[in-house]
Order: sequence, then structure tokens, then C-alpha cells
Amino acid sequence: MRLPTVTLRENALLYVVKLITGSMIVWYGLRAAGVAEPYWAMISLIVVTEPDVVVAKKNVRARLINTANGTVVACAALLAFGASFLSMMVAMTVSVLIAMIWQNYPANWRLAPNTAVILMAAALHGTGLPEEVRLAMYRVMEVVTGSAVALLQTVVYGYVLDRWRAS
Repeated sequence: MRLPTVTLRENALLYVVKLITGSMIVWYGLRAAGVAEPYWAMISLIVVTEPDVVVAKKNVRARLINTANGTVVACAALLAFGASFLSMMVAMTVSVLIAMIWQNYPANWRLAPNTAVILMAAALHGTGLPEEVRLAMYRVMEVVTGSAVALLQTVVYGYVLDRWRAS
């Protein structure tokens, strides 16, 4: 019996190393700062991580735009309608419409309604508007942190790899 040949993409090892080191940085760093479960930071790190700085910057921009869209719309829906399934559907719909209307909106627009739904779902289990808005702001901070770590790693690893190849 012959085993199948496995080939990895050129950057597979770099992706793995960056995801592991970045995840450790955001997980332990944010936990030390008081964030109990910084999953959103890890998700943003994964979404943004690329070996090319230009692509990583584009991913950071898209992640921040989508997060801002989903968060602002979810908070507006919470203020206007409260936490309910209907307000979640309104937030999801409005975030999609914003993405479709905005010229040159990032191609991964689906992150905006995902953000709105996740925030609204958390609000359904919240203890009131101030707590729900606080949770939304924590999630935005996590997205910014995870995206920033991914971009910083791209710059650092790129510099290290360039130096290593030159030697």
C-alpha cells in the first residue's frame, strides 16, 4: 500500500509559526490585561496573518472596517430596539446594506454581519445595555489587538527572513 504524497505550500511553516507565536502573545497578553477569553483577538490574528506586508495591511484594514461596521450597527440596534432576535436581524441586514452600498468595501464583507450577529447574540445574554456596550468595546479592542499583532509579526518575520536569506 502506497501512502499519498503530502506537499506543503511554501509559506506553511511560516503561517504555523506566526499563528502559534501570535496566539500566545494575544492570549497571554490579553489575559494578563484582564480579558478572560480573548478568542476574538485570536480570530483576528488568523484572519490578518500573511507573509506579505502589503497583503497583511490590506487584511488589517478590511478587518477593522468590518468590525466597525458590525459593532456600530449592533450598538445602534441595541439602543433603538433592545436585545432581541428581531433587532439582531435588523443589525445583520443593515450591516450587509452598508457593505453593499459603500464603494470599494473590502471583499470579505461577511465579517460585518457576523460581527453584528455575534455582538447581538452576546447581548441576548447580557445584563443590560451598559454591560452589552462594554462587551462590544472589549471585542473591538480584541480585534484591534489581534490584527496589530499579526501585522507586527509580518514586519518582524519579514525582516528576520530577509536578513537570514542575505547571510
